[in-house]
Amino acid sequence: MTPEQIRLVRQSLDGLAPVWSEVAGKVYNRFFELAPDTRGLFPGDLEPLKIKLMDTITVIVGYLENPGMFESIINHSGRQHQRFGARSEHFASFRTALLEGLEQQFGTAFTPQLRDAWFVLYDRVQKEMLRGMQVS
Repeated sequence: MTPEQIRLVRQSLDGLAPVWSEVAGKVYNRFFELAPDTRGLFPGDLEPLKIKLMDTITVIVGYLENPGMFESIINHSGRQHQRFGARSEHFASFRTALLEGLEQQFGTAFTPQLRDAWFVLYDRVQKEMLRGMQVS
């Protein structure tokens, strides 16, 4: 990621903090629409997962400039997701759900540059999570 993309992601993440639960709810709902087979992988109460999603994204973004730690955290998360039953094909659906959720939240402030920054971040995360899933 470029320094500008990192700045954009961090700045937008700060803006999500007050409304993260609502955004995460929309993301998960859309994800379940796109990949209905995944619903059974999740508990009925998504509140703890909404918090965990925000915490994880915050940690990942915090380590964008520390590749070793960034990869270690995501690799570990990939191993966990594999144990929960996640499959590689679920990642495209989650990316779509996440980007749509961000776009809904930010409206016109979700510029092509901001979208690209989140897309690049997600692709980095996806690549490392898939690597972690293969190790397990």
